[in-house]
Amino acid sequence: MGFGKLLEEKMKEKGVKQAELAAAVGLPKTTLSSMILRDNTKIEIEKFLDICEYLDCNPEEFYSEFKRTHAVKMPPLFARKYDRLDEFGKDMVNTVLEKEYIRCTAISAAQESVLKIRHSFYKVSAGTGFELGNGDQWETISIPDTPEAHKADFALTIKGDSMEPVYFNEDIVLVREQQAIDLGEIGIFIINGTGYIKKYGGDRLISLNAEYEDIVFSEFDDIRCVGKVIGRI
Repeated sequence: MGFGKLLEEKMKEKGVKQAELAAAVGLPKTTLSSMILRDNTKIEIEKFLDICEYLDCNPEEFYSEFKRTHAVKMPPLFARKYDRLDEFGKDMVNTVLEKEYIRCTAISAAQESVLKIRHSFYKVSAGTGFELGNGDQWETISIPDTPEAHKADFALTIKGDSMEPVYFNEDIVLVREQQAIDLGEIGIFIINGTGYIKKYGGDRLISLNAEYEDIVFSEFDDIRCVGKVIGRI
């Protein structure tokens, strides 16, 4: 079945959507989608356990599936010794192996290079207003150390589905501060005090989701470009 398919199956059993699970355990939706679609099982052990708790399922079931689909051939000498053990002995070896795997995975996750960046408490895209200049509206978060992250000045969380299928609800985007962007680029805009992530269309802001109408500028609007979206966490 594979790790990702098993996760998808458990979500369907509980009636849980990807966006709901990602928000509940503090993961970007793109990370969760990667786990399901590409069977990517690289995840911090704490997040993995949070997923199992939220879905009310046994972590051992996922681990057993991972072992089945990612079987590693044992060195001949180790395999011969392991085969000579009784059930108690094999259980002891498996217990130690599991504990060491969890320990080393946690150490590896902790050692991954990260950057600190400003992140707004307020969300963009679905009509939530925000002001970027007020210091008490920001928090500092850790993000993966990537080329895009080095170019970003701050991060924002998206609320709503108007920019699907490229940007999803609860995605965290990286933004470079600038007062204008080119036609067709994705930016962060404030119109009459309301924050949006949209594609710039010259005289309007365009949603990528065809179900949403363009936001056409009027002569009475107070319009500001805050920055260009250059990536996603």
